[in-house]
Amino acid sequence: MINIPISINIPDLWNTEVFNKNEWGKINLIVGPNGTGKSLFAEQLKSKLTNQGYKTRMLNAERLSGFEKQSYSAYGSSNFERGLNISNFSSIKSNGESYGLSSSAFIILKERLDIRIKIEALLSDIFDKTIRLVEEGGYLKPKIQNNSGGVEYGLKEKECHGLKELITLLTFLYDDSKECLILDEPELHLHPQYQSFLLSEIRKHSGNPKTETDKKLFFIITHSPYFLDFRGIDDLKSVLVCHYNQPLNFIDSLDTQDEYILTKFLPRFNTHHKQFFFSPNPVFVEGYTDQQIITLLFDKLDYNISASGSSIIDVGGKDELAVFYRLCKKLKIQARIIADLDALFKGKLREVAQNEPNCNTYVQNAGIGTDLANLIGELERKLKEVADDIVTKTTTDTDLNHIIEFLKPIVSIPEKRYNVVTSFLLSTIKFKDKILSIISEDQKAKMNFILPRFNQLLEALKTANIYIFPKGEIEHYYIQTSLDYLNFSDKQKNTSFHTEKDYILSCTDIEELKNNYSELLPILADSVPQIKVDLSKHLKFQIVEWIQTIQRAVSKGDIDNMLELKNNAKINYKVFNQILEVNFLEIKDDRRFTCKLKIKESLSELDNEIVFNEKTIPHDFKLEI
Repeated sequence: MINIPISINIPDLWNTEVFNKNEWGKINLIVGPNGTGKSLFAEQLKSKLTNQGYKTRMLNAERLSGFEKQSYSAYGSSNFERGLNISNFSSIKSNGESYGLSSSAFIILKERLDIRIKIEALLSDIFDKTIRLVEEGGYLKPKIQNNSGGVEYGLKEKECHGLKELITLLTFLYDDSKECLILDEPELHLHPQYQSFLLSEIRKHSGNPKTETDKKLFFIITHSPYFLDFRGIDDLKSVLVCHYNQPLNFIDSLDTQDEYILTKFLPRFNTHHKQFFFSPNPVFVEGYTDQQIITLLFDKLDYNISASGSSIIDVGGKDELAVFYRLCKKLKIQARIIADLDALFKGKLREVAQNEPNCNTYVQNAGIGTDLANLIGELERKLKEVADDIVTKTTTDTDLNHIIEFLKPIVSIPEKRYNVVTSFLLSTIKFKDKILSIISEDQKAKMNFILPRFNQLLEALKTANIYIFPKGEIEHYYIQTSLDYLNFSDKQKNTSFHTEKDYILSCTDIEELKNNYSELLPILADSVPQIKVDLSKHLKFQIVEWIQTIQRAVSKGDIDNMLELKNNAKINYKVFNQILEVNFLEIKDDRRFTCKLKIKESLSELDNEIVFNEKTIPHDFKLEI
């Protein structure tokens, strides 16, 4: 990491809060939703770096301005229609640097043969093209020709944006006159393959320019997961996450165990996992089957989770769930966890939950203990004690015998304690009354404790956005196959997943899906913040305004019948007819009237007729969409 103390404040977004960071990576990534101030941050960052003696160049997201394919004269014409004015090179360079534009890249290519050779080699070997910088009538004009032949053409007018982007970005990358590059959305117009290529070139040239004169520092504002290429923990610590109305967040430190798990996980860190850096409300699940089933159900039931910035991300295990949760806490990302039942009794997710203030506050306020750790420990002990008792019993009941036969071989093995506890809790949920019928009297009180405390435990965990499958695993909510709730193989799990997936994909009856997954859907719905687009309030505002217009027009005698209503310029029926239809209008001599209108079906599926008159208070009517 490179020590550069940076302090930034953006009062319009952060009020009095200040961003401070001292340690920076060779490649720093700035991510976050649109409108969170990334570009404003970059502008101040450029100034701060310059003040600290770093020669800094910023390229903004509109860097190709002037090199559009066409001149849109109605909106202002391109300054480079004829090319780059050779007599204005100094001004073009200066303005390009001030405004973050790419225009001066072609001047650099003209003046720097060493850089031009690199760009020419790139174009020839990757794109099978040749670039030529032609001087015509006092203007420098970049031209392109295919190596296979054909007519030479102007880069500005006929070349794709992607190639323009790549040529200009790489020109500044290879230019050793700058020590820092700030790139705003370098992925613009680039195919993912070329995003990866650009990043590989950036890696070759990244380093500390104060100790390695041929290296640069990079600050990349991006929405692309292809630029989040983590090779080690320092790469992870070089990500800055923007949020609305607060300074950027970053990972300053990790505990030893988290760092160990992440180091092992990074080689598997794919574009799917990287979604959480771009999502304000990511939902982490253990495996791909959970991710697939949950995502399919959300899609089928039209749960618009993307609107709230949610995505379902599988991480491969309980310990990984905990690590991602903690990463999100450090980055102030509102992570959600959906986990199997056994996560309550073992692994790092249990540790995470026990350290969550919200969970402990819930336990204390509910009067069920001092903290979550004691509550889980007490539940675990009672489950184990009753399990120890039930395996000593004999019964002719098939369900009870299944429980006893499953538990008996493992109940005395310390390493299997968590299997025993989890399995017996599942059994209790399914067959509480049957279990009560055969256990000893002193164990019945414990049984009556278990389920109420378990339900309170689930509620406590929800305060930390941790959601547990009460029936064990998502497979226990499948409706197309029947699996042994205590024991099933990976092969059975895989087969049942594909059967369930195919059913969900083929089902066209939404009510059928809701009924079949009535136990699962509430868990999923709780775990994901949902944003419903409320059309009604915006529609109502327009209708209120129009009703008031009708009331005034009738009162003043401007209209006397339906035809006049539709033709009166002040009423503007032609425009409002796009959202409503007037079906009835009766105006009496004393200017009392009755009007009936109906909202267009494109805006409301309901038979929503609105009746109003001269006494109607428009704001009082109810509108249902």
